[in-house]
Amino acid sequence: MKKVLIAEDDVFIRDIAQSKLVKAGYEVRIVARGNQVIRELEQVQPDILLLDLMLPNKHGFEVLEEIRQHKDFEDLPVIIFSNETGHVVEERSKSLNAVYFFKAMTGTGELVDAVQSIMR
Repeated sequence: MKKVLIAEDDVFIRDIAQSKLVKAGYEVRIVARGNQVIRELEQVQPDILLLDLMLPNKHGFEVLEEIRQHKDFEDLPVIIFSNETGHVVEERSKSLNAVYFFKAMTGTGELVDAVQSIMR
């Protein structure tokens, strides 16, 4: 079973995403703080990471920079799922080899489709 790690501090959003992904056949783990993501990646060894940018303790881009410098996770597929918007956010996501989705414009069905597409 493919594993998804969701790094999201908003309980409502992460519960919906988790529910949809579990129904789609994924094992899902949750982390709510930026400073916990690397440790959880090491323990879970997920196949993909859904990463919010506005996390407590460490911004998502700081987390993503650490991930890209970590030998075991430098190629880990990452979907940025955030309400931070704008050209700068999109460009930084691309430069760190991540897919970017704006929460308010993306339904959970689209998110599950993106995960499935990347996992193929």
